[in-house]
Amino acid sequence: MLQLFKITGNSLYPLYKDGQRVVCRKVFRGTQIMVNDTIVFEKENFGIMIKQVKSVDNNSYFVEGTDPMSVDSRNFGSLKLDEIKYKVLFKF
Repeated sequence: MLQLFKITGNSLYPLYKDGQRVVCRKVFRGTQIMVNDTIVFEKENFGIMIKQVKSVDNNSYFVEGTDPMSVDSRNFGSLKLDEIKYKVLFKF
């Protein structure tokens, strides 16, 4: 299943710019998520977020934005696979 999202903010600038759109594929059990993949997830108190995977350890995914002020795993810890909703396929 594909989903379209519009980027809001600059947490992944210059990879993704504010207002840009991305096409994503729903993550299912067995979907491979690797370092440098960009993912979409929802975090309580923060809403829907898009970040880049920086490390993978025992099905635990550490994600970061490119902006030093980005809210990411440095703030809320690593994600589990079942928290990841979409994997970005491409931008336009």
